[in-house]
Amino acid sequence: MVSAPSLPRPLLQGWQVVKRLVAIQPKEGGPTVGLDVGSSSVKAVALGPHKTLGARRVLGVQLVELTAGDESRIPEAIRQALNGLRVPHLKGVTMAVSGQWVVLRVVEMPTLTPDEFRQALPFEAQRSLPFNIQDVVLDGAVLGASGGSKMWVLVAACKKDVLERRLAWVNHAGCEVTTVDVDALALANAFLEHADHRGRAEAPALINVGAQWTNLAVLKAGVPYLVRDIPWGAEKFIQDVAQRCGIDQPAALAQLRQSALPPPQVFEAFAAACEALVQELQLSFDFFESHFGPSPSQLLLSGGLSQSVGFLEALKKHLTQPLVPWPFSERVSSQFAVAYGLALRV
Repeated sequence: MVSAPSLPRPLLQGWQVVKRLVAIQPKEGGPTVGLDVGSSSVKAVALGPHKTLGARRVLGVQLVELTAGDESRIPEAIRQALNGLRVPHLKGVTMAVSGQWVVLRVVEMPTLTPDEFRQALPFEAQRSLPFNIQDVVLDGAVLGASGGSKMWVLVAACKKDVLERRLAWVNHAGCEVTTVDVDALALANAFLEHADHRGRAEAPALINVGAQWTNLAVLKAGVPYLVRDIPWGAEKFIQDVAQRCGIDQPAALAQLRQSALPPPQVFEAFAAACEALVQELQLSFDFFESHFGPSPSQLLLSGGLSQSVGFLEALKKHLTQPLVPWPFSERVSSQFAVAYGLALRV
């Protein structure tokens, strides 16, 4: 019988790693594995030990497809993905949470000492979270000063039962989760691993389109001041395109996978199907600009849809900022962005 999983290290230690990557070189260690369990697939990335100079070596990547709505196969899919990496003596993985049961909030608090902050966090979180504080795993991180005697704080909370279910999947697969992160923060880790000094000084928006959710992280001087999950993904996009064009979903997917722009009628359907996502992005950018500084100067797109010329051009039609696919690593496809960022954890 598999024992009940214990809770790993806090959610927002991922953000602390982001901060360290800006300041110092990480110490050398063994291989690390990032595990991204989505609604349509399990993705895993293994990275070699830290080195003094240069990016970490990619040891392997794995993708195992899932059947939508069937959670019973997830542990076996995780086992297949981890076995496919062929990392000897693997003791644990870094995993992320996202979606409707994960809440990320940036709130303003009085400037506090670390001990005072930890004591005040649950009371502040209860005011801004839609869940009972007793039902969540809670963590927080100070982002920076907001002016005067106040500071900006990133609060993250995940429903306990949701987190425990995800930990159990890995436990049943014969492994354990050593650290829990958030998808959008994993994107920030991946960006900062490869960004030069100029890139860190700018305010890019990292957009990762998954099957059901889009992860968004907007950085300022290398710090993620805005992170959120948008309830829009590839499944909704394909369904909308199929309905607008009067075709079935496999035919819509085939149009999406073409290496050139689709016919004008299909492209217009692409553009219309993107509008809901664009509206959410613009609302987020407006919020960022009103609280933290200028709107993002560049949009970096990852996820499976980032490889579609038609989808990329349809998004560009609505946006004023430059939008480019995010080639963060020559050896890893952009659909592995979250898993790659998770594997950077130590």
